[in-house]
Amino acid sequence: MSCMAVLLAFIIILLQDKCCNSAVTASEGQRAGVQEKAAEENGTSSAGDFFLDVRAGFGGKPVIPDPAKTDGKVSVSLLSRKNIDKVYDNGKFYKKNGDLYLGTDLSFAGFKRPVFVSSYVIGDMTEDSGVVSYITKKTNNGIKKKKVKGSCLVLFVTTKLEKYEKPTKQAHLGESYFVILDYKNGVSYKKKTAFYLPYSRWNKLSVADVTGDGIQELLVSCLHNKSVDFGLYHAAMEKHKIETIYETGGDWEENWQKPGWDFIDRLEFQGKLMDNYKVELTIPRIGYSKTVSVIKDGGYSKKSLHNKMDRMGCINYIGMWKKNGKLRKKWVKKYGRVFLYTLDDISYPEGKDGNTLVEFIRPVCIGHRSRGIGNMHIYMRYDKDSGKLVPESAKYSDYKEAEKEWETARKHYGGFN
Repeated sequence: MSCMAVLLAFIIILLQDKCCNSAVTASEGQRAGVQEKAAEENGTSSAGDFFLDVRAGFGGKPVIPDPAKTDGKVSVSLLSRKNIDKVYDNGKFYKKNGDLYLGTDLSFAGFKRPVFVSSYVIGDMTEDSGVVSYITKKTNNGIKKKKVKGSCLVLFVTTKLEKYEKPTKQAHLGESYFVILDYKNGVSYKKKTAFYLPYSRWNKLSVADVTGDGIQELLVSCLHNKSVDFGLYHAAMEKHKIETIYETGGDWEENWQKPGWDFIDRLEFQGKLMDNYKVELTIPRIGYSKTVSVIKDGGYSKKSLHNKMDRMGCINYIGMWKKNGKLRKKWVKKYGRVFLYTLDDISYPEGKDGNTLVEFIRPVCIGHRSRGIGNMHIYMRYDKDSGKLVPESAKYSDYKEAEKEWETARKHYGGFN
């Protein structure tokens, strides 16, 4: 065989080798793509760029690893409301032997029996970790995956769910906790709370830097009956405890008449009835003052403001004015207080300094809770000197705007009982 023939045969072999390698590479890449797609559909990821991988709603028993026994990537499996509906039958969550159907072992956090985990959130509660985590949910509309920043998983935990089979006024007290699992530092924090697992919805957990120290705080809100409860909490690393910055917890009906007992935003507010069907709204600490019309802004007719009693013989709490627009001073002194009622909604807008504010929204009422004239928005900020929330700004929204805000709150909290 000539040299030329040998060289030609060698080139042909090389070309065949290259083609085969290319085919194998393409096949492997295609297979990897299919595997990645399947992983996404199952709520898992092989991308390798996450720290915490939290999956909810995929069924099976919840799995929550001990922070002290994990390193690198952490996979967590949680329940969804859809999972719960499958095991909630005839008003009972528990089996006959007392074991929780969908209980989770959190013995590493100090719980002696399986607990029920409902609400959850991921954040940087102890340090600015700089890591990326994922929350993947299986819903009726498909798989929803969200990238979040944080190395801590925060849970709302209920220890004695059987109490809810026959609820009483105090059944929930002492049965629920906030638990912070710091997977980067291998530690956990917990705090007993007066918040409880609602019958028709779950507590909403959020994280944000309210104190301005670069670390996120835990923000909790939940609609109970018609009023929202709220709490703001900080994880103290040196103590391994969750400390309370502010909360509205407590029995309002039993305590509201006690001296000094009230919600901070309500204590900051003052209202005064004026001639010509006007109301003055003030927050003295920040110099806020606004005069509104009970007719134009509150939505009442002039005629409805003139009668002391209504047709049913009950006090007409908006009937504080004479036909000439002058106040009935004795009637006002007896029934004419202006106050803020239930906490209708809470949001967390960004302040001018970049830190998170807490926005409280409450109806403004005259004399009685049924006589609303609009909503008051009070924006609270964290004061480093006092370690408390204080007002920063405020605004009033008239009755038309208040109705829209009410509908927004209904959607935000998933409807009312």
